[in-house]
Amino acid sequence: MDEPKDKVRLSHSFAWRDDYALGHQTMDETHQEFVECVRTLLTTEDDKLANALEAFADHAHRHFSDEDTAMRDTGYGSAGCHIDEHAAVLRSLDEVRAMLAQGHTEVVRSFARALADWFPEHVRVMDQGLARWLIQRRLGAAPVAIWRRQLAT
Repeated sequence: MDEPKDKVRLSHSFAWRDDYALGHQTMDETHQEFVECVRTLLTTEDDKLANALEAFADHAHRHFSDEDTAMRDTGYGSAGCHIDEHAAVLRSLDEVRAMLAQGHTEVVRSFARALADWFPEHVRVMDQGLARWLIQRRLGAAPVAIWRRQLAT
């Protein structure tokens, strides 16, 4: 059975990339899960969207809570705006849940696309600094992320 072209395009347009890796194992694993949750929101059937959104909500609350707690517990200097970004995503999530309850599935897709657009920059700017901070506090050295070079196709 052939998948619709939009579904195939969406599933390939947001996938884990090695340049998202931060060299902090827990954060990297959590971020891989984030990517999978968002990808599911982009590609799942409409009748499964509510379950997918709840799975994303569970993930996002745990993910953001873990990072927020780490920032607060270690006195991370850039915690304020980082925590604010997490809170903004969770506020949007609440709004999307309410809209989905009214039958507006397109809002979930728009939210997922916005998350896919937001995530790479958030990782590069916010999470990279946090990962460096946490690793330096634990090991006294900066993280090293090694990834394989992908050949252009």
